[in-house]
Amino acid sequence: MNVRLDSETEKLVEEEVRSGKFQDATALVGAAVKHFLIARELGEEYTRQEIEEKIARGLSQLDRGEGLDGDEVFENLRVRGEELQRQRR
Repeated sequence: MNVRLDSETEKLVEEEVRSGKFQDATALVGAAVKHFLIARELGEEYTRQEIEEKIARGLSQLDRGEGLDGDEVFENLRVRGEELQRQRR
């Protein structure tokens, strides 16, 4: 798939890649599309103000050290998924 970007968007993509936040333009566009789709889904359930409040609450929790290690969370989810599969058998 090829996508054409306007010059302003292309410049933003180049700046983000240059900053080192993304390996390449494909990674950035993929992440942006995923985030957009998630935000759109949430937007159907929550108002913009509710989403902004949730983000602010989450950032405050992180500032207080209340965040969770991502690898640990995914490992716990994997273990829980395996347990649920065993229960279904």
